[in-house]
Amino acid sequence: KRQVYDVGNISNLKKEKVDDDLNEILAQYGDRLEKGFGKKENGMKTAEKIEHLYKYILSKGFNYSLKDIANFYLSLKTKPFVILAGISGTGKTQLARKFAEAINAECELIPVKPDWTDNSDLIGYVDIDNSFRKKAIIRTIKKAASNPQKIYIILLDEMNLARVEHYFSDFLSIIETREYEGNRIVTKNLITDVNYKGEDELKELIIPENVYIVGTVNMDETTHPFSRKVLDRANSIELNKVNLDWANESSGNIEKLEDIDNNFLKAKYLRFRDLPENEKEYCKKIINTLKGIDDILKEADFQIGYRIRDELCFYMLYQREIEDIISYEEAFDFQIMQKILPRIQGLSLIHI
Repeated sequence: KRQVYDVGNISNLKKEKVDDDLNEILAQYGDRLEKGFGKKENGMKTAEKIEHLYKYILSKGFNYSLKDIANFYLSLKTKPFVILAGISGTGKTQLARKFAEAINAECELIPVKPDWTDNSDLIGYVDIDNSFRKKAIIRTIKKAASNPQKIYIILLDEMNLARVEHYFSDFLSIIETREYEGNRIVTKNLITDVNYKGEDELKELIIPENVYIVGTVNMDETTHPFSRKVLDRANSIELNKVNLDWANESSGNIEKLEDIDNNFLKAKYLRFRDLPENEKEYCKKIINTLKGIDDILKEADFQIGYRIRDELCFYMLYQREIEDIISYEEAFDFQIMQKILPRIQGLSLIHI
């Protein structure tokens, strides 16, 4: 029922009635609007943006499939930590860099060194003068915190040259503390229990919602295997398909996507319990399929945990935005390859 008010007599309205009406509207729709549901940047649908990204990257001479780009997008939106694995020279690093370039995001490349043994090599350390010496990742996070609408991709190149659990474990644990506060995603503090002089704001630093971590991985005799703890927390995308023909550059000069902000990659869902009832209903089919897979995996003690269940469901919910590019069945196949099978292989990511 719509009520029409005479603007000239607006002062006669009871303030309580107006407040009640506004609060009811916000209670029903405010959360969905704040989190970016239904927004169309540049007047383009999500699938159109992905196709534009694909054409842009293709025009730069890199030969990825449209589904590769779409899968990378869905994985980043599901969780801000993605692993790109495969043989050397298949374009893992360039996928992240050109994806960032296409959406005017900033990409910070951090080469991982074999001698990294703890998080001081990634985040920083307190020197003999009790001053905190920041590493590149902290400088990028500070920039991201001061520019919350811009997307920042931190690219850990050859991240398994050192043992990931040694230098990245704390960072992974903090990513798991993500929660919505209003329309903002926050985490626990990145640097804790440290007393040092100067730059007190670092003690309050969190992982901003506009920071995304991408790690590239070569699986050979010079690298270390991943633990299940790491694999559980990421989408592990394999880029092993190689087409040795020259890339088709017939698409010409394609412009970057302008005015893309963090809503493009920002997660709508963080916990399964936070889903509205209609989305939980949609996930029932997905979970029933997972139950069948889980029954088989239990025999080898590789059963599926709640984290994998939740993130797989979120990926499938986001897939609906680009179903013209990736079908439901294809998306489910991607998730089995990226969330379930890598945990089974043990010594390496799955190769099929």
